[in-house]
Amino acid sequence: MNSKDSAPVKPAGPTAPQLTSRDLLRQFWADAYGKEVQTAATYSYTWLADQFGHICIGLVVDFPATVVSGLVMVQLGWAPKFEYDTGIWPGLIFTIAVVAYWEWRAYQSSVKQATGAFPLDSKLLRDNAIIAATYMTLGAILGFAFHLPLKPAILISAGVVVAAIVLAPRWLRQKIIWQKASMPYLFRLADAAPNIGSEDAKTLQNLIDAGAPPVTEPCQIIIGGPIGSGRTSMAAGIGTEFAFKQNKVRYLGLDCLLEFATNASDRVFPDDAGPATISYWPWSQAQVVIIDGVGPFVASNEPGREANVARFKTMLQNELGTVAGVLKRCHTVWVLGDLSPPPPRGQFDTVLNEFAKAVAAYCESSSDPLVVELDLPPARQPNKGAIFGTTRSAAHATTIRSVRRVSKN
Repeated sequence: MNSKDSAPVKPAGPTAPQLTSRDLLRQFWADAYGKEVQTAATYSYTWLADQFGHICIGLVVDFPATVVSGLVMVQLGWAPKFEYDTGIWPGLIFTIAVVAYWEWRAYQSSVKQATGAFPLDSKLLRDNAIIAATYMTLGAILGFAFHLPLKPAILISAGVVVAAIVLAPRWLRQKIIWQKASMPYLFRLADAAPNIGSEDAKTLQNLIDAGAPPVTEPCQIIIGGPIGSGRTSMAAGIGTEFAFKQNKVRYLGLDCLLEFATNASDRVFPDDAGPATISYWPWSQAQVVIIDGVGPFVASNEPGREANVARFKTMLQNELGTVAGVLKRCHTVWVLGDLSPPPPRGQFDTVLNEFAKAVAAYCESSSDPLVVELDLPPARQPNKGAIFGTTRSAAHATTIRSVRRVSKN
């Protein structure tokens, strides 16, 4: 833990993300100047590297396009002889057309891969393709400038640099908001398995679309399912959707939360800010808190490792009592874990419902909690192949059996 991060800068309570220009510059400097082999690689670093790569692609493609265009012009009699700048205009136009078509095809491919259970964020996907094509176009313009005399080459190159900087803040802000959530990986719900019921998907999507506290009333989400059902993927998916809608999300394990709660007081809530290149959102200020790894703490010492609801309630009241005032003010996602040995389906439903009621009572919720019950993907069902088999695509990493509201009473 980082002792210097023992107290948040602001009072506890859900607040929306705020990133100033200074924050963006600080992150840019950490990503551009630092070496990822020495520090934790960030999602903003990946985006910057991608855009530098896109510029280089445009630059590299423009040169052979210019050469070929010049040779064709000479052969067709459109130019008296071949010079280094003979085909600069056709080469530039050809390069822009090629990169635009490439990104359009990539966008269409991503749209086709969406399973349809959850709505595809097609606007963001389209904008992402446009920005990639734009940076490749900037690279092509840079290649074009290299064929010009010194003064116009410098002016055009400076314009490319300015344009690249102006376009970056929106995308860096989005990546930073996501990476400060401390989630294990990015997962969009549109990539979840396609056999999810439309009403189940709609129930969960409506909650995400409604926003997060303090704009909306806090809600508790309980995720349960067997090993391999994609519990962490579902939690990361919910967190990713909230983060991409400009909400402050924080993912942490129950072990960390228990340690934080042990040292918490009325106004001081210990935290771990994570790598210096990221600095996670303080969990006590998050609008959505994802708590993973609950299962082992409520089952590890029980005969057969059965889930013990009574023990869970005791842990909430005693070990997590000091942070109840924070968690009841935000959306909380509780990743319950495996309730093994596998009980009959009806019993499994009942156990999940009891855990959901316990969480709602702990958070003093005014609304009914939401249960997301997961199942093994078809390729991993015991009667449909080896239980340890791998699935064919990420789309089948998470299979929802049901999404239901549970009466908190």
